[in-house]
Amino acid sequence: MGGLAVSAFVLFSWVLFLSCIFSVDGLSKVRGVNLGGWLVIEGWIKPSLFDGIPNGDMLDGTQVQIRSVVLNKYVSAANGGGSNVTVDRDVASTWETFWLWRVSDNEFQLRCLGGQFLTSNSEDGLILATSKHPLSTETFSIERNARRVHIRLLNGGYVQATNDHLLISTYQFQPGWDNNLATFELVIVANNLHGDYQLANGYGPDKAKMVLEEHRRSFITAKDFDFLSRHGINTVRIPVGWWITQDPYPPSPFVGGSLAALDLAFSWAQYAVPPNSSLQYLISLTFPDAIFTSVGLDLMV
Repeated sequence: MGGLAVSAFVLFSWVLFLSCIFSVDGLSKVRGVNLGGWLVIEGWIKPSLFDGIPNGDMLDGTQVQIRSVVLNKYVSAANGGGSNVTVDRDVASTWETFWLWRVSDNEFQLRCLGGQFLTSNSEDGLILATSKHPLSTETFSIERNARRVHIRLLNGGYVQATNDHLLISTYQFQPGWDNNLATFELVIVANNLHGDYQLANGYGPDKAKMVLEEHRRSFITAKDFDFLSRHGINTVRIPVGWWITQDPYPPSPFVGGSLAALDLAFSWAQYAVPPNSSLQYLISLTFPDAIFTSVGLDLMV
């Protein structure tokens, strides 16, 4: 993101600009920027990072609802999970909303409101909302044709509605895209989680490493720190993910390398700041407070 034009964008547009009249570690006046979207991905800052992900509207944490095109009813997990799954709801609400856990480009696990996963581990192929630990019997392949989908159990048949409003996985033939009991409409209710987890798990380890290495190399550069220092900035807030504590080998699917980029930021600031001045760092460590979401803790260094 180097260059004066982009640096101006950093300063006046997407960063948080602070001008406070109080003392912080000897600074009589704090002027700071927040370097968001660099070492912690925020999709709204740079949406193009996600452009190359197959089925990019079905990332981890995406909320979906599923409607039978024949019965014109929504798939529902009664009480939000823990028992049978039916296809009998005229209007979709929380019991009819499922969270995607992405396994591959077209393989997903479906989590209910209560935390259970859809599963089919019985001989009759009945789909239940009872599994607490998703494995192959909770993994479904989703084939798409516009808004219509076919859902196939990873180690079984296609999922179909029945005329008595149950959901089973015993359809053994390739269904067509006409109105049949094995064809559903997939409604994406919310797709607003676009962070490091979604990016890394969406691309897979090799492609995600390439994308993030290029992003970390180019999004913020030494020229940006030089620009900031020449315009009176003396405080820089840098959000980092909790996985930086295990860099360079963070847990899957996160990609290592953010610690090395942070080290570069320290060196850039050392040479960019004019003599007899100082630059304070506010490192904001984000950590999970729920599935796919996080909160932050700011540390002054």
